[in-house]
Amino acid sequence: MDRLEVVREVLEESKSKIVEALKNPEVFKPVSGRTLLIDKLAEKIVVDLLSKKIGGFILMSEEAGVVKVHGGGSLIAILDPIDGSTNASRGFPLYSTSLALAEDYSLNDVVAGGVIDFSREAIYYAAKGVGAFLDGKRVTVSKVKSLRESVIALDVSAKGRVFKYLPLLSPIVERAYSIRSLGSNALHLCMVASGIFDAFIDLRGVLRAIDASAGVLVVREAGGVVTDGFGVELNFKLTVDARISLVATSTVELASEIVKVLGFKPKS
Repeated sequence: MDRLEVVREVLEESKSKIVEALKNPEVFKPVSGRTLLIDKLAEKIVVDLLSKKIGGFILMSEEAGVVKVHGGGSLIAILDPIDGSTNASRGFPLYSTSLALAEDYSLNDVVAGGVIDFSREAIYYAAKGVGAFLDGKRVTVSKVKSLRESVIALDVSAKGRVFKYLPLLSPIVERAYSIRSLGSNALHLCMVASGIFDAFIDLRGVLRAIDASAGVLVVREAGGVVTDGFGVELNFKLTVDARISLVATSTVELASEIVKVLGFKPKS
């Protein structure tokens, strides 16, 4: 089984079905807490298509939790049905669907992954040791090595902690060439992979591991670097409740400068 092709085909087939579902304004109604109907519909679309391709698997999803599909199997499918549902509900066209396949329960066990970029109806996908692609064309990170030349994506949604979090980022904002924030972290990561952004920083400690699993693989397979705030290569347990911080960059040099500017010190 070519896992890269499985991810690509499932996301390609899911894309048109989800786009069609989004035409109905009823899909933006909440069904439970902050979960919208479109989250549930997109999850079912992807799960049904994946099960047709590979049979049984273990689903790990922001919406469903951990579920054995058709009795389970050797692969774990990590799914964020809609990353950026607030954007979608407001008519802001930057949102995504993220799917990763893993052989065990850590980030380093992810073997393939992909992200639908609905703004362009395009698909990023990657497999470990194979490379990263956007609609069939190989993508690579930029060659930017310094903050003063870099366009950086930040997640600044830090309600309740904003007066502590934003000052942490202010030296980055001051030094960078330009800053962006789009509302879909899977897309932030993929745009680092394709050289649109030179880095993506999220140090809030609330980013779901599920949301980042596919995007991190895409960045690394495109030649990028993904670490924690201390500059240590990122790895984490894949659980529904796992929350992470990360720094994804185009080059080692840029990663080192960002970590130095942040000035994090390991806890003694």
